Amino acid sequence: MESWSGILDSCPGLLCCIINLKGKLLYASAGYKAVAARIFGHKCTEGSNYPPLITELDRAFHEILTAACLGEANAIEISEHGKIWELTASPLRSNHKKIDGVVVRVNSEISAEPAKNLPPVVQSNPEILEAVPFRACVVNQKGLILAANKFFSASSKENLTGKNIIEIFKPVGNFSMMKIISRRAGSVEGRIPDFYVNENFCEDLFLDESLSEFPEKKSEEFRILKAHATPIKWHDLECVMLTFEDITEIKRTHEQLRRLLTFDSSAGILNRRGIEHMILREFGRAIRSGEDLSLIMINIDNFTALNETMGYSAGSRTIRGFVAVMKRTLSSRAKSVISRWSGDEFLIMSHCSGAAAVVLANEVREKAQGISISAGISDLQSGSYAGVNDFIGAAYDAMTEAKILGKNNTVLAKKN
Repeated sequence: MESWSGILDSCPGLLCCIINLKGKLLYASAGYKAVAARIFGHKCTEGSNYPPLITELDRAFHEILTAACLGEANAIEISEHGKIWELTASPLRSNHKKIDGVVVRVNSEISAEPAKNLPPVVQSNPEILEAVPFRACVVNQKGLILAANKFFSASSKENLTGKNIIEIFKPVGNFSMMKIISRRAGSVEGRIPDFYVNENFCEDLFLDESLSEFPEKKSEEFRILKAHATPIKWHDLECVMLTFEDITEIKRTHEQLRRLLTFDSSAGILNRRGIEHMILREFGRAIRSGEDLSLIMINIDNFTALNETMGYSAGSRTIRGFVAVMKRTLSSRAKSVISRWSGDEFLIMSHCSGAAAVVLANEVREKAQGISISAGISDLQSGSYAGVNDFIGAAYDAMTEAKILGKNNTVLAKKN
């Protein structure tokens, strides 16, 4: 306990506490106790179970602690009068990589005004950075790195002192590292090179903005981190301590789950949920811009009979073969996406006119030798649709009409 008090109390801006695997609070810094009492209503009694399972917030807190005990960092956000506090729980590991407990940190996530009169972290111990059990560095108001601990330095093969933090840490999206440095508070997500990881990680693994189903994998090896800013006084200079939470595994897990939810692994294309997500987005864009957008609903004729007479394996081969035909046919069409709507039904979304979609559907039908298909098309600019469901429904109705007309046919939905 004394070792933890020495680390945490010498760095009050971190607002940390330590909990063992039995759920007992081992230590909490004075700053954490103050925030916990005000925001969570928790009395931080060392040696007692923490948190008390009284409110819904307590239960959410308990869930992220459980995840940390299993080796995964996690976080929840709490709103207080327009200010967002982020509570992060990370596994606390020994030198043998065994999880001994959980370290909990509280950070001010959003502040409308630049930080003023924040309590500075008094730099009285030159080894304070090495005492922090995660990546950390100190930067001045221009973003130049004045000092970095061994965990942060391991991200590079060269000396980081004197470099600008934005050369090392690349924020994602529209977030700005310099904004949290100038405010001396807040958090931002970004990438950092890592020469010691074994595999690449692609944040935009699926459903990227370019409508590409399989974005190219990034060649650079990196980790996804969340940087937290804390005011610090470093050799009489008003500076910022940046601590970095590694959220790579969380991001990877989220992307894998999203892929499972939006991808048909047997056919190798989007599933119904995935294409609905994209149609919803593109429908709104096309309405605003006046851009062409068409849907092609396709059904493999007599597929049920094929399964019943030839067996499941024959049906699977037919599906895979037909998907290959669609991919080859659409390979030169920009912004055209294939999906599996149901067992023997497929939906193609393409940024083209209804007439062009008819040509495309007929080309697919001609190239699918030995496979008879019925296709129905809805054209956004030729119809008056109340919403996405009507737009999809029109393509489905046109496909049904194609089957009624004798199958192996293409029908363009009539104008509303």
